[in-house]
Amino acid sequence: MEIISEYWHQILFVVGAVVVAVRLQSEVRSLRKDLSDVEKRDTYVEVVKLRAEVDVLNKQVSSLWEFSNKLRDKFHNGH
Repeated sequence: MEIISEYWHQILFVVGAVVVAVRLQSEVRSLRKDLSDVEKRDTYVEVVKLRAEVDVLNKQVSSLWEFSNKLRDKFHNGH
């Protein structure tokens, strides 16, 4: 008992450090999971945005080809 009464503040410090370390580890694990979820969501959002941009560009290219073909047809039919 005299060891406990002599070293109580060191024992209390070690127990407190273990508790803090366990809580910090739990928080880090939780934050990593949240970050992973955010990255997955952001990746999905970027893919959707890029897909919409690609669709718009495809429509624009198609419109340009149609316009080019109409001009060619007008030029060849006119002469």
